[in-house]
Amino acid sequence: MGGLKIGKILGFEISIDWSWLLIFLLVTYTLAMGYFPAFYPSFNTTTNWIMGVLAALALFASVLVHELSHSVVARRFGTEVKGIMLFLFGGMSQTANEPKSAAEEFWMAIAGPITSFVLAIGFYLLGIAGVAALWPKPVIAVLGYLALINLILGIFNMVPGFPLDGGRVLRSAIWAWTDDLPKATRYASNAGQVFGYALMAFGFLNILRGNLVGGLWLIFIGWFLSGAARQSYQQMMMRKALTGVRVEQVMTTNVPAVPADLSIRQFVEDMLLNNEYSCYPVIQNDEVIGVIGIEEVRMIPSEKWDFVRVGEIQRHIDSAYEISMEDDAWEALSKLADQSVCRLVVMDNNHLKGTVGRESVFKLLQTKIQMGM
Repeated sequence: MGGLKIGKILGFEISIDWSWLLIFLLVTYTLAMGYFPAFYPSFNTTTNWIMGVLAALALFASVLVHELSHSVVARRFGTEVKGIMLFLFGGMSQTANEPKSAAEEFWMAIAGPITSFVLAIGFYLLGIAGVAALWPKPVIAVLGYLALINLILGIFNMVPGFPLDGGRVLRSAIWAWTDDLPKATRYASNAGQVFGYALMAFGFLNILRGNLVGGLWLIFIGWFLSGAARQSYQQMMMRKALTGVRVEQVMTTNVPAVPADLSIRQFVEDMLLNNEYSCYPVIQNDEVIGVIGIEEVRMIPSEKWDFVRVGEIQRHIDSAYEISMEDDAWEALSKLADQSVCRLVVMDNNHLKGTVGRESVFKLLQTKIQMGM
């Protein structure tokens, strides 16, 4: 997984995409300068900003609980969950495989909205208890916001458009009816794109009526959802095309290994400038110890290339860079999705058998598309 790793909860690795920081700042600003001053004009600016930060943090905690519910249900069905990523408009449970049945898809999808509705009720009841117990008004205000926003999240996620939870519920129903997952995904994806375009159109109408900020938000959300719906279908088709294709079938065996004691200048002149590959395995005492590519070289000023050795700047091999011949090509592409991973090394009993780059996987995809497969 990419992004900033913040720890594990219930055994699931939690990461934050950098876009999350942007949306966190925007939500905090909107709450502190818009929502709380409008509904609670008696609070001062400092109180509004404190409430905005706390409410934004609690909102994203609610999103995390929402995603955890998906992951827990997936695990109960035996589906491996690699982790949870919080990003621009919420989060995503990253599963290793598609659901094995329409029933599993339904329960995984519905768990999220149910969790949001439960959170909404919980915050509402807590707010009522707070009023009775004479808690400070800012605390009551934050609880009221959390009850409202979780209710909205639950309703919004039930919209029948992929990749929202409601779209996944729709996909499960079509899947159960047609027994055809790709067809169900295509229909649910189309519904998601239509909903995204409708949001964008509604946003334009809001701008024409003078609501610039609200209209821009709707356009942005609609654009994001329509793109996510399209990409989700494309990703599912890529997964279908690559699952079951062994890494051995797409790996390259003629990528030369680079000795760790080679100077950077020699590496650039002998390897990078004379071969089509941008990343190479690094060996020391006949053992693969890392990989090196253009990005590592760019970190060193050219005047030092004669004095710095490849072994000093190479990226050490770990599970993110290594794959076996028996794994399938989808697993390889999933690892290569991380832009910091330039090339995978294919190992067998601690021996280098080959490497896998994005170009070989995409070439296989292109061939299958051209052949109608």
